[in-house]
Amino acid sequence: MKEENKKYLRQMANASTVGFQVAFSIFIGLGIGVWLDNRFGTFPWLALIFMVFGIAAGFLNYYRFAVKQQKEDEQDLSKK
Repeated sequence: MKEENKKYLRQMANASTVGFQVAFSIFIGLGIGVWLDNRFGTFPWLALIFMVFGIAAGFLNYYRFAVKQQKEDEQDLSKK
């Protein structure tokens, strides 16, 4: 398999992983918030706060992925 094809497949796998990370971080944040709301009787406030934290964490992961991809593309261009 050519090196370019390997790189393309690796990028596709990383991109699909980032999508799952964004979704899971939102659901994990929401789950923690709902659990805390049930424990302390503050529904829906903690669920909303932790959902926002989950959204922020998901998009932080996406940003890190985008920066990593940009650096790899710049290195590839400098090699050519």
